[in-house]
Amino acid sequence: MGKRFDLQGIRGLAILAVLGFHFFPNYFPNGFLGVDQFFVLSGFLMCMLLTKSSEDENISNLQMVYIFYTRRFRRILPLYQLVLFISIIFLYSCFADKTIQEINKSSAQNAMMFISNRMKSDEESYFEKLANSVDIFTHTWSLSVEIQFYIITPLLFFMPFRSVLFYVISLASIGYFCYLPNNFSFFNVFARIWQFMIGMITYELSQKISNEYQLLDSDDCEKQEEPQEERSFEKWTWILASIIVFNIFVVFLPMSLNPLFSRPLITFLTGIVILLSNEDQYLLSNRILVYIGDISYSLYLIHWPIYSYWKLYAEQNQLLLIFSVVIAMLFSIFVYNTFEKWYIKLDNSRVFILTIILIFANIAILKLNNVSISNESTIPQQTNKTIFVNLEDVEKQNREWNANDIINLAVKTCTKRISSKYCNTSGLSPRNPYKILLIGNSWAPNHGNLFYEECKDKANILVLGANTACEPFYLSKEWNCQPKDFDETRKHVENLKPDYIFHITRHIAYGENFNGTSFENDEVYQKMWKEMKKLLKFVNKKVYLLDAIPTVKKTEIVKLVGYLRKNISAVEIDKIMLDLTNYEGARARYAQLIKDCGDKCELIDYHDIFYRKDSKTFRFFDDNGFEYITNILHLTALGLEKVRPIWRKICANL
Repeated sequence: MGKRFDLQGIRGLAILAVLGFHFFPNYFPNGFLGVDQFFVLSGFLMCMLLTKSSEDENISNLQMVYIFYTRRFRRILPLYQLVLFISIIFLYSCFADKTIQEINKSSAQNAMMFISNRMKSDEESYFEKLANSVDIFTHTWSLSVEIQFYIITPLLFFMPFRSVLFYVISLASIGYFCYLPNNFSFFNVFARIWQFMIGMITYELSQKISNEYQLLDSDDCEKQEEPQEERSFEKWTWILASIIVFNIFVVFLPMSLNPLFSRPLITFLTGIVILLSNEDQYLLSNRILVYIGDISYSLYLIHWPIYSYWKLYAEQNQLLLIFSVVIAMLFSIFVYNTFEKWYIKLDNSRVFILTIILIFANIAILKLNNVSISNESTIPQQTNKTIFVNLEDVEKQNREWNANDIINLAVKTCTKRISSKYCNTSGLSPRNPYKILLIGNSWAPNHGNLFYEECKDKANILVLGANTACEPFYLSKEWNCQPKDFDETRKHVENLKPDYIFHITRHIAYGENFNGTSFENDEVYQKMWKEMKKLLKFVNKKVYLLDAIPTVKKTEIVKLVGYLRKNISAVEIDKIMLDLTNYEGARARYAQLIKDCGDKCELIDYHDIFYRKDSKTFRFFDDNGFEYITNILHLTALGLEKVRPIWRKICANL
């Protein structure tokens, strides 16, 4: 069977959607749906390969499995391993920051083993990894999901009552997808199986339709019926074109859609398009779209490291962003026309040898400059003294905090999971007086262990809820935050009826679009106050709100020790790394919340902890150069110790 141009066209649209989502997320917030389309296409192709092999009576089931895996892996592995190798070299030569190198070593190892879809903690999400752009292998998660599904594909194909089984498994997987929150279902292979199955079901349906047409063609038909058949064919052509246009409209819509709605919609629409389309479909089979589909695999693998470099080192330069897209396209075209076309023509033994060489090359290069990183956040000795600490030791400690940032969000006592985003802590005495709830974005688990240590003697129930990058009272539009998160927070507050709520966030959306006008006309504030009022009626005593403080520029905090080596003054470093984006707006809205709330609310403020009156600057490192904040903008172990006295006093006075 030759290449179907319409399927290549769908691939072209899918990769353009993914590129739009990665490079221009504000304009293409639904572009991640391109991955859903890829999974449907993959399921269709897998079913086709197995079906074609099964039609040969001279091939046993074992041989079929061998042919299936051989064809899939020879198509995927050589280019995949080559791009990993190039990316690792790119990492060492262009990403000067040692922290980023060390984070990516672990990610590269996961990518080589096709386990990139494994989350390091419950607080980690795909969208957070995209926004941080520290991991240049983030995008390999989808191939990990695909390879993991390949393991069970032949087994599913050989099961009795296969067609019925496909529908049953699809329904079970859809149910699992709906049950899991988005950050879990996005990575989870079991929550993705239904999308592959839609592709496999589509192939089986297409075969049945094809067989029916063959039977009709063999019958003697009346001549006068031909015009009616032509009119029917023309009608179906327009229906298919309408479905394709609607599909494109949804994927490229500049308004974010709920994934619980959009992902099933696009998955089923893609299946319908594949079922009804043919290689002459004029919208999908145009040369440009087909060629983009041809290079889609190279483009998918290559584009993200290039974007990651731009995001980390030139985020404000939009011209360089466009240049990055062009570079990714040109490099993908070069790789496709040289390496990809070349190895596809090789026999199996040569492809196997090539793949093994590349795998060993990747293993060898990952061993270079290998540094062991502990999963524990330690506090360096004598950090409160003025100096005598070697800058190499400081740099090593800072790198460790940065590299293990996400891992260290895990709250050790959060052992009783209430839902995907809420947990109940263990080890509390029922004789303690209060029910306490912590809510917020990732700053809530960032403070979780500290809060537990200081308040464990006051709480008989301590529940922690965290929604990555999403503040409880106003949702960021750039982080895929969903309105249902409001409902989940309210549900837990209503069920617990806490004595105290602690609202712990790093400001993101709370400071947006502030112009200093009346709060009555402030859309962001009115939404914040509306959501807060819904919670207040279930709180017995008080709500504590952590006020906004400035943060640092992610690209500058990692250069801290480098600046110190150059003898740049601490005050100048303060000014270089400080990020005041939306800071004043967030503080103004917090102040108004306290005013409108009255005695039932109290503000917690870190301002005086990090503000230096002598230099009139905010400082997020100590006199030795140890960071108080990581390059993913959470407090380090030392930063948490800096604010511990505040929490000790609050907990003691509850």
